Amino acid sequence: MKSKINLILLILLLCSCTKNTFSGHVYDYDTERPIQNVQIDSNGNTTQTDSAGYFIIQVEPNKICKIALRKEGYATKKIDRKPDSLGLFSKSNLKNVKIYLFDENSDFSE
Repeated sequence: MKSKINLILLILLLCSCTKNTFSGHVYDYDTERPIQNVQIDSNGNTTQTDSAGYFIIQVEPNKICKIALRKEGYATKKIDRKPDSLGLFSKSNLKNVKIYLFDENSDFSE
C-alpha cells in the first residue's frame, strides 16, 4: 500500500513539473522604452506584453522552445532555446529576460 502511495505521489510530482514558463520584458532598442501589445508565440501558445512590456508564456520542457515576437512597425524577432540533458531549461535562461526589438527600417533588423 505504501509503495502505491509513493508511486502516485511521484506521478503527481512529475506531472506538475512538465511545464516551464518563459517570461521577460520587451523594449524598443532605440528608446529603451517598454513595448505594449507585442504578440508572443511559442509552440502554439500565445500571449501579449502588458503596458510595462512584460509577458509570461508556458513552454514545454522537453522540446526546443521556439519563440516569435511580432509587433507592427518592428522587425519580427525569433528566439530558440534548447533544453538541457534532463529536458529542462535553467532558471536563468527562462526568467526575466530583456528582449529588444528593432524598428523594421533599422539597419539592425534582419
